[in-house]
Amino acid sequence: MRIKNLRYWILVSDLLWMLAASALAIYVRYSGQAGPLVFRERIQPYSLMIIAAIVIWPFLYFWMTLDGFKGGWRPLAMLSQIIVAVSLLMMVLLAVSFLAQHYYSRLVLLYFAIIFSLGVVGWRWMARFLVTSRFRNMADDRCVILGHGQIAKELATKIASHPELPFQIVGFLFPGESEVFNGFTTVQDALPLASFKTLQVLDLLVQQKVQKLIIAMPESHGAEIRKLISECRKASIQVHLIPQWYDLYLSKAELLEIDGLPLLTLQERNPLAIRSALKRTMDLVLGFGILLLISPILIAAALVVYIRKGRAFRAELRCGKDGIPFRMYRLNVDRHAIDPERYEKMLVRWSMTELPQLWNVLKGDMSMVGPRPEAPDRVKHYSEWQRQRLKVPAGVTGLAQVHGLRDQHSSEDKAHFDLQYIFNWHPLLDLSLMLQTVWTLLFRSPSQEPALPQSVNASNSPTDIVVSEVANVNRP
Repeated sequence: MRIKNLRYWILVSDLLWMLAASALAIYVRYSGQAGPLVFRERIQPYSLMIIAAIVIWPFLYFWMTLDGFKGGWRPLAMLSQIIVAVSLLMMVLLAVSFLAQHYYSRLVLLYFAIIFSLGVVGWRWMARFLVTSRFRNMADDRCVILGHGQIAKELATKIASHPELPFQIVGFLFPGESEVFNGFTTVQDALPLASFKTLQVLDLLVQQKVQKLIIAMPESHGAEIRKLISECRKASIQVHLIPQWYDLYLSKAELLEIDGLPLLTLQERNPLAIRSALKRTMDLVLGFGILLLISPILIAAALVVYIRKGRAFRAELRCGKDGIPFRMYRLNVDRHAIDPERYEKMLVRWSMTELPQLWNVLKGDMSMVGPRPEAPDRVKHYSEWQRQRLKVPAGVTGLAQVHGLRDQHSSEDKAHFDLQYIFNWHPLLDLSLMLQTVWTLLFRSPSQEPALPQSVNASNSPTDIVVSEVANVNRP
């Protein structure tokens, strides 16, 4: 796949830019001094720093997947990851300097961090431009998805967010009402554009100049599907299969071959005790630090709410790790109010109503990052697949939230992101997601702000709202 080669090319670009950033930082630092600048003499004392940075960066690159395309092309997520990675790199360089008892100019380190970060972001934008430019031979990537259900739509959405992948979805092929007929639609149209017999499927693919076929059917073992795969291979059309039960995570799928027989292995990842201890330590440090930092804002907001409503905080019953109920704290603002006051709109807009949950973090009920906790009425309707999100403590923010999902969205949709977070967790991911949360709040448009469920109107009571949310718990 091209993504493998692209990842290595981006890494090579990063390392080359690291050398250039080091030279530029030294030049900017010492170019204003009196007398001629002997560049060789200036750069020699920093040779240990440059070597250490070149050795450390590949480890960070592969550990954090810093190619910029992991999880789909999301510029703010990429920026957050790079900021965290460069910050950690600078901390390591300072530690190396201390252990080696070697003095480095703080301005050189600052200039290097800024110049290197800007270049790293620039390389990724350039990589995206190259994989989406007209110079790329898109004719070889024309692809049709066989399937028109939830799996097929999810696949098309993921491919659309990954421009580096060698797939250009031109349409969907799906069975019609009659077993001998099929439908075809493009990605822009919701209704079928054509209806034809099964024997004409290959002719359609050739007519559309399709080079690749992805089979995303719930059951792809039928005789017609097997025959279609055989005919596509004869016509030099690549065939890709999505295995059944692909969504059985928390697990990582690996393909094992036994004398030509493919065996899909689902590897479970159980959290180690040391990982839980590390996450808890981070929660205490970050939770206390942030609470101390925002305490003036929280006190002011609580005072306004207290004056207006007579009570500053409210406690709502939620389910945390292993489904154990706990009281989650919020500012006493009704997010379902039909005609909220101006101060309530502002508190909800900036998610300030959630700040008291930092106290839940310090108590151990919640984590800074993790799946958002839901009410017991919702949790009792979870499927076994969704219950996997209860394996870790609930979070103040999470991967689903930085993707724009809120309380009114279905648990099914949020579980996809929550399980992805649980499986790929590492300490730096939490820092990155917290930074992404800041970007999400700063750049959130009015259309992305927390909204009422569509079924809520002026005649709805709180009980009606709960019943509506429970009924839609698994609605995608």
